[in-house]
Amino acid sequence: MQILSFCYGLASANMYVLLFGKEAVVIDPCCPFSETGLEDVDVKAALCTHGHFDHISEIDDIYSRFLCPIYISKEDQNMLYDPILNHGVDFGLQVSVSAPSSIFPGLDLKSADFGFSDPDAFSLKIVSTPGHTPGSSCFLFTTKESEKHMFTGDMLFMRSIGRTDLGGSYADMTRSIDLLRSMDDDIVCYPGHGPETVLGIEKRNNPYF
Repeated sequence: MQILSFCYGLASANMYVLLFGKEAVVIDPCCPFSETGLEDVDVKAALCTHGHFDHISEIDDIYSRFLCPIYISKEDQNMLYDPILNHGVDFGLQVSVSAPSSIFPGLDLKSADFGFSDPDAFSLKIVSTPGHTPGSSCFLFTTKESEKHMFTGDMLFMRSIGRTDLGGSYADMTRSIDLLRSMDDDIVCYPGHGPETVLGIEKRNNPYF
């Protein structure tokens, strides 16, 4: 698995493209795909860690190019279509999505569930981590080489966590932190903003842990 990151937009949000040969998954589609420089790539799915405007702004671009399913939690799904709920209006932006979206088809998935040519390219665990938003999710990918990569959205940053005043809950956030505290130290974490980190390092050095 090759992981490419693209920082884009007013809030400098991270979009990730996970490449498996010429097939891919996009996480938090907030950058026009033309900006990635990728060609002859077949995006099989786009996954949204949560529904805030800065992480969903290019869903329609991704969908129009690839007609791939767009997945998000049930709790955050309505945010895609409402610039008030996704808080775009708070920053002077009218962000709403036209593409259809779906709730995650399960919590424990494999590449075969997304139509990849290699049905065992990866396994994916959808980890519910409310706090930043009611439906915030982390995506834990495990490759066939047993590498563990987790995309944390705005739940976890390097040495920090996401804000909870845009429709979130600090009580939920503390419970989500407890959940991450119980996970393996060697998981590499890719936040919605800022650089990657390692979960074990965050357990030792993040003041919110």
